[in-house]
Amino acid sequence: MGDTSEINSNLKTSIRLQKINESLKEKNSITLSDIVTLLSSEGSYILIIILIAPFLFPVSFPGSSTPFGFLIILISIATIFDRNLYLPKKIASIEVSKETLNSFFGILEKFLGYLERIVKPRGKLTSNKLLSKFNLIIIIILAGLLLLPLPVPLTDFIPALAILILSISNLEEDTYVMILGYLATIGALLYFYSIGAVGIEIIKIVLNKLNII
Repeated sequence: MGDTSEINSNLKTSIRLQKINESLKEKNSITLSDIVTLLSSEGSYILIIILIAPFLFPVSFPGSSTPFGFLIILISIATIFDRNLYLPKKIASIEVSKETLNSFFGILEKFLGYLERIVKPRGKLTSNKLLSKFNLIIIIILAGLLLLPLPVPLTDFIPALAILILSISNLEEDTYVMILGYLATIGALLYFYSIGAVGIEIIKIVLNKLNII
């Protein structure tokens, strides 16, 4: 398996991901445990970006929401408390095929192609350690939304996009894009709030029709 420890962290995120993808092509499939082990030196945000890829597709990959979302939460918690990451066996043993990995990196390349047109090192907020932990808490909340089994369009895509923007802002040290990530987070929370509000109203209407309330 290729060694990713030599990948220059000063490279743009898209180029780093291209090099990581090349280093992962030696096997037909790879487990989530392998991915975490191989990319641990790349930092938590690179891992989070790769794990968020399934949610950026119009239709999420079957069975990806729970393990990938849960793993993003575990990585974020471990980073906040500066602890080693513990992977439950069921998640660690999940295999990802080479074709699926290529799809993941392909969709990330597409999104990063748009984002990196505006991303550049700006401001000093991204170097603030407390703010970095705060961003990880936001990512935990957004990843929690990914775990919700809601049969509603965009309930995966919207929080995933917010996570991607926040992660890129930290990797590229761009305060303005970080603020854009906060706005995307607010939009995601409002979207889920509206879904909940509409759902409650529908339940009330049904109960009224049944003369239960």
